[in-house]
Amino acid sequence: MNQIYQDENRMFQFDFSAALWASDQLHNIYNKTNVGILSDVDFIAETEDNIILIEYKNADILGAAHPEAFRPLDQKRENKIAFKYYDSWIYLSAIGKNKPVKYVYILEYPNSDVVTRKRIRNRIADLLPFKLQKLPEIRIEMIHDFEVLSISEWNAHEQYKAFPISPIDQGSAC
Repeated sequence: MNQIYQDENRMFQFDFSAALWASDQLHNIYNKTNVGILSDVDFIAETEDNIILIEYKNADILGAAHPEAFRPLDQKRENKIAFKYYDSWIYLSAIGKNKPVKYVYILEYPNSDVVTRKRIRNRIADLLPFKLQKLPEIRIEMIHDFEVLSISEWNAHEQYKAFPISPIDQGSAC
């Protein structure tokens, strides 16, 4: 089974060959079953210990439409990133994937830096169920971790480097 996926712009590939299971089909599943009201992450990967939800946004590529207009700290964008977690978690729960969930937002945009990514991480983390799962009546861990990383940070990460992101050779792209 091929577990190498491309981003929507066909500029980068995500190699999940080392994953137990991976998918880039949640968007298609939701749309063909008439639950397109739900948001979805771009990729899901399962390891021995975790489920990793991956949302990818790259406004720093050749041909990006109006990269100067991309505002990563916009409250609506932050809400959308949080909604993608919740709506994807519904699918994971329904198919019985009950391992700890790590959510990673891979973010590239002009003039991005580690300080801004940390700020974005903290703001979105407040929208995720970290506090909810601490309530005594909640019996499961809904989310284990959330990170905002650049592509290079992802590729250098102790766990995530097993799933490298690399540019697609545009000379051989179809």
